[in-house]
Amino acid sequence: MRHGRRSATVAVSMILFAVIALTIAGCSAGPATGPVKPAYTTGPAGSAEVVGYLWRSDLEGGFWAVYDAPLSPSSAVQPKILAVLLPGSVDEAGIAALDGRYVWASGRTSGGVSTRMAGPEILVDGIDVATPPSQ
Repeated sequence: MRHGRRSATVAVSMILFAVIALTIAGCSAGPATGPVKPAYTTGPAGSAEVVGYLWRSDLEGGFWAVYDAPLSPSSAVQPKILAVLLPGSVDEAGIAALDGRYVWASGRTSGGVSTRMAGPEILVDGIDVATPPSQ
């Protein structure tokens, strides 16, 4: 009978491990394969994901931010910043190639205090081009 309990304990432990691993992975499953609307979402364990238009802001020393709409000098209404990609968590040389593109970025919420007051901040683990919704 002890062998049966041990097998059941091992099985439950494996299931528990799988659930914890999926929970920790949170939002970082990768970019969606089809059109995705601009959005900022958070998941378990501080994971975060943002989809939108990437632009470099020169405010307060400069930072990369993801916006809900393309920036246009002729627009009367400025797009909303969905999230700020924390400096130091992005490769400045590599991310410049994505400037103005529709992107998906994932990582972790910073949990820190910011003087930018521009939106939630993400410590970036990954960023890639995404497919924008039809306009």
